[in-house]
Amino acid sequence: MKFTEKLATFLTPEWRSQYIHYEQLKEMIVRAVDNAPTDQSDLRAVQSYYAVIDDKFFERCDMELQKVNTFFAEKLAEAKRKHVALKTEFLDNTTTTQN
Repeated sequence: MKFTEKLATFLTPEWRSQYIHYEQLKEMIVRAVDNAPTDQSDLRAVQSYYAVIDDKFFERCDMELQKVNTFFAEKLAEAKRKHVALKTEFLDNTTTTQN
């Protein structure tokens, strides 16, 4: 089973836009290889080409990771707020019951 197929089985549908877009990253690599200079004897041109590709690819990876990190931080903050609210509610109910 391909990674993307396996990942799709575990996706939370409403969070789909927050996942890393592996297919787009893979497409970037495929396009880069397909469009690479065919004259391998010009080492400088090949190195220059792949240096630009590397920069673009890793810039995209950073964007994807920032998206995931931001989403995670938001969900963590939300969970902490809920925890505090539930703890407060529990303590209020416990003291009310004891009185």
